[in-house]
Amino acid sequence: MQLADTLLTIVCALIGLAWGLIYGLLPKKNDRLTDRQQRWIPVLSLIGTGLVVILILLGRDLVSWITIGAMVLGLVIGIIPPLNRVALKIWPWLRPRTDDQGLKRR
Repeated sequence: MQLADTLLTIVCALIGLAWGLIYGLLPKKNDRLTDRQQRWIPVLSLIGTGLVVILILLGRDLVSWITIGAMVLGLVIGIIPPLNRVALKIWPWLRPRTDDQGLKRR
């Protein structure tokens, strides 16, 4: 592998890991999402899907598979409860909506 290929692989893996981590930290129920989170979910989906499709179209099969694996790994890491609690303290914009933020009672 050349230096450019190695750098591309590392950058795409880090983007995929961050993408998966953000998705893993977001609330799983739609009624718990804040308005800001609801606006960003389509953007995140487009970034993740677009990155993988572009890599496939460029013929970078290994890099695309590594990116997909990093996305899954980030998702799994974001779902782990102790890590999830710590991350939500660090990044408050990923916290779920609470009752005082306009959540409708059922």
